[in-house]
Amino acid sequence: MTRDQAERAPQQERAIRTRRRILECAGILFDRRGYAGTTVEDIAKEATVTRGALYHHFRHKQDIAAAILDEQFTGMVIPPQTLHAQELVDAGYLLCYGLQNDAIQRGAARLTMEQGTDPIDRARAMRMWVDFATSILVEAQKNGEVRPGVDVKRAARTLVASFAGVQNMSQALADRRDLDDYITDIWRYSLPGVINDHVLRQLKFDPARGAHIAGDEMPLAS
Repeated sequence: MTRDQAERAPQQERAIRTRRRILECAGILFDRRGYAGTTVEDIAKEATVTRGALYHHFRHKQDIAAAILDEQFTGMVIPPQTLHAQELVDAGYLLCYGLQNDAIQRGAARLTMEQGTDPIDRARAMRMWVDFATSILVEAQKNGEVRPGVDVKRAARTLVASFAGVQNMSQALADRRDLDDYITDIWRYSLPGVINDHVLRQLKFDPARGAHIAGDEMPLAS
């Protein structure tokens, strides 16, 4: 590393931290107030940065919202499992944990579910979730875990739609505190139409898996 690179490194680290703080604070505000109810000034105040510092990273509120929608996928790294269907289950629990504990995930969910005339591309976010679930089911199908005749893309679309609905219901009724129960019900009642019986019997439906994958270590059921 050159001297110039060494001098720039702390500045780059601070810029990364500042950007992350802006997104997290924006996520908190979007979750509470929605896109229309949040201003750039609100975000700068919540993040304790000047408007100039905020504009250094994001030119418009729309850019902040777009970054949050993209950022929600950053943490969706699922450890490989012998059964790909378990990876799908684990992805649901990881997202559930994020929606309960992560400002960016919560803000992204609110942005995605809102209806309005603002310039947010909600369709892209939904398509990304469907593509994510489809990619796992494709591997499960190759591994012989999927029932014959199942259209994995349609199955993924149905599961994502179910997830969107239950997280919205859980948010309205209990601030997502009971979301893990809803997710478990999706897996127990929807997967039998997609996954073969001998695979289903081996799957672990344990909400603690989400916290474990996220790094907030919790013991997993054996």
